[in-house]
Amino acid sequence: MDFRQLESFVTIAKMKNFSQAAEKLFLTQPALSNHIAKLENELGLILFERNNKKTELTPPGKVFFISAQAMLNQREAAILDLNDFQGKIEGMLEIGTSSVPGQYLLPDILKLFNAQYPYVIYNIHYLTSKKVLDSILSGEIDFGIVGVNPSNSLLTSEKIADDMLVAIAPNKPPFDTMDTIAAEELLQFRLLLRQEGSGTRQVFESAINQHFKEKVQLKTVAYIDNNEMIYICVKKGLGISVVSNLAVADKAAVGQLKILPLKDLQINRSFYFVYPKSRTLSPLVKRFKDFVFESTIKHD
Repeated sequence: MDFRQLESFVTIAKMKNFSQAAEKLFLTQPALSNHIAKLENELGLILFERNNKKTELTPPGKVFFISAQAMLNQREAAILDLNDFQGKIEGMLEIGTSSVPGQYLLPDILKLFNAQYPYVIYNIHYLTSKKVLDSILSGEIDFGIVGVNPSNSLLTSEKIADDMLVAIAPNKPPFDTMDTIAAEELLQFRLLLRQEGSGTRQVFESAINQHFKEKVQLKTVAYIDNNEMIYICVKKGLGISVVSNLAVADKAAVGQLKILPLKDLQINRSFYFVYPKSRTLSPLVKRFKDFVFESTIKHD
């Protein structure tokens, strides 16, 4: 058993595809298959169930996955310590993020982290909050930053910043003379909402249903998976929306949109650093996690 075999095994387990894992590791597929065959032969176990659609871990493969990650983490920790001694920390961080923290929190964090660790490379997975959490649970990524606190006993979540939701409308009548908007008024206007799985939408729908003590009928005109498109459609008058205050503060400042705080419905939410409860974070991921919490980037 060697580290090349372990890297091959863990990469396939995460990507669930031999050809994609081979490409990521810069190996030919026969070489990758040879690594797994030798590993399975040494262990006396079948580690993967192979079918036409997806490669899945067998039950013993799932057990060995935890040990394999631990062994690779130990090697990475040793290399990290040596690189730290030499003043050169390097590696790749696979980061899963939902839209709002990905656009308005993560860039500042990466800028500061890069200033301290310029040799680290980032692979950003830009997904809905639900897909980020699903990818963490499946082992495809090690951690993520999302705008909803997961109610899952298999995940650990730690708050990194605060935010609130506000309504946005075109800066023209009747909205230009309004200072706030009531929950009942939201039901009267056409709404633009994020797609299913969005943390913003989940928090908003939960709050509005709790406010009215029942599920209400919203006049939704479109479901849009891109924040910038929502802002443009609001400016054009297609409808209004409820979004992160963090995401629109700069746009309102230059008169592009009208921000309307919710009069009788204060929706506070937070952003979370999420990782698996059962898996040990790699040394580089732990270094990044500690940096995030030690930094002064807070949006209260």
